This record gives sequence, C-alpha cells and structure tokens, in this order.
Amino acid sequence: MLDGLLLVIIIIIAYKIYKWVKGRPRIPNTSDKFVLITGCDSGFGREDALRLDGLGFRVFAACLTEKGEEEIRQSCSERVVTLRMNVADHESVKQGFQTVKGHLGDKGLWGLVNNAGISGRIGEMEWLGLQDYQQVFAVNFFGLVDVTLTFLPLLKKAGGRIVNMSSCTARMEPGTGPYAASKFAVEGFSDGFRRTLRKAGVSVHILEPGYFKTAITKPDNIAQKMKAAWDNLEPERKEEIGEQNFQAKTQDVLKHLDMICSPRLDLVVDAIEHALTAVSPHSRYVCGWDAKLVIIPLSWLPTDIGDAIFHWMTPK
Repeated sequence: MLDGLLLVIIIIIAYKIYKWVKGRPRIPNTSDKFVLITGCDSGFGREDALRLDGLGFRVFAACLTEKGEEEIRQSCSERVVTLRMNVADHESVKQGFQTVKGHLGDKGLWGLVNNAGISGRIGEMEWLGLQDYQQVFAVNFFGLVDVTLTFLPLLKKAGGRIVNMSSCTARMEPGTGPYAASKFAVEGFSDGFRRTLRKAGVSVHILEPGYFKTAITKPDNIAQKMKAAWDNLEPERKEEIGEQNFQAKTQDVLKHLDMICSPRLDLVVDAIEHALTAVSPHSRYVCGWDAKLVIIPLSWLPTDIGDAIFHWMTPK
C-alpha cells in the first residue's frame, strides 16, 4: 500500500513539474493584442487592468460606475479604453460590443476576462429567497454567459482566450447560497465551452480563488449584506431566529473572514496574466492557500467525511 501511495505522489509531482515547465514560454508581441475585462471598478478587475496595461496589452476596462472609469483612466496609460457596462443588462452589453468592435477595426479580441461579480445578500441559506438567487445569477452567471456569447465572434477572429472568474466555493459549497451556486454554474458553462470551442481555436480558462480582501469581503459590506438579509425576513422568522443569534452569526462571519482573507490580490492577477500570456496556459487556476490546502482537498474526500471536517472547522 505504501508503495502504491508513493507511486501516486511521484506521478503527481512529475505532472506538476511538467505543467510548470510547459507553462513557462510566453507569447510574443502583447502590444498588438486586445483584452476586455469586466468589473474593473475595484478588486481583481482593476488590478488586472493595471497589470495588463503595464505588459503592453490594449485593454478595454469595463466598469459599472463613472467613478470606476475615472480611477482607471487616472491609473493606466492612454492605451486603456474605459467603457460603462452592466453585464446584467443585455442592451448595455450590446453597446459595449459596438464600442469594442469600433476600436478593433478588422482585428479580433485576444482575451475576455469575465471578472464582474456580486455576492448578494449574505446569511444562513434558509434566510435567503428566490429573488436573492435571481439577483446574483443575473450578474455572476447570466451576465457572464451574455458577455461571452456576445463577444465570441471577436474572440474567434483572433483565436483568443476566455478567462472566467469562478471560486473555490464552486468545488465545495460552504453555505453561501446564491454566490457559490452561481459559481457552480460558471464551472459547468466553462467546462462545456472549453471542450466545444477547441475546434474553433478559442480556449477557456477557469480561475478558482480562495478568500481575498476585495470589496465583496470588506467587513462593512459583509455586515450590510447580512443586515439586508435579516431585514428581508418575515417578523415571525426573525422572532424564531432571535436578534441575539443574528448578531452572533454576523460577528462569527466577520471574524472568520478576517482570519482567512488574503491581501495578496497579485496571486489572482498572476494567474490571469498567465492564462493570457502563456504559450500553453492551464485550464484551471487555483489561487490562495485556503483554496489549495483546505477547500479543494476537502472536496476530494467522501462527502460524509468532508462534511464532518467542514462542520468541525466552521463557527458554531
């Protein structure tokens, strides 16, 4: 048995070394390649726009707000084109397509980074209703699908790459409800598109970050989202749960996130850069120690064992 385990370990290490070596060569001439990034108002999207601009890419930075656009313009070179895009609004996506197409001329789109996303209301899953799922899916999944399908002709023209922002919670749902469910959908869509678009010369890459310090995980934002979920409950349900239990749950979540959230946004940006610049990019990128050492390994275990360990690790 030990010999078999050792053989498995050796095979895994050999495969990792092979992938690392194969992934080192980079594409030439980034200055003639165009990339669209959604959700550039803050977090990964903003940092990715800065990184790719610094590498010489021609970046289209799609923002939801005017403030986001202005901050990008102040931080990036004149090569970067900002545009307003609400990925949950098909007309807004179509207008974005016309803007990008107008700048491309007869060229294609090398990269699409589907980064835009929201958390929605936060709390125990039984506190959340259908509208909470609809709101999150409208951005995180249906918005991603709409942007991808709309810009696909331009990506085919360049033999480009699609980078979809998923989450480690799409491997093991920790109880976030709409957010993780939307990321499970992103994984399914991305897997299918990766397999079917290969013949068209377009590759699809999935990012699975752990918990990072972004606008979504800011304590004020988390507390506000949890309060919104609480305020939406019926009076009878509030009485059943109890105000004290709600406050305790909020403090537990804030404490847990403060402990595990990483400030290293560059780990995710590095993965996006690799997906767009490597000659042989990976199909999946897992980012963050919590995703690599805890959440993803838990997803590999038999369900009952994984659930038992997860229950032991999480706040009670």
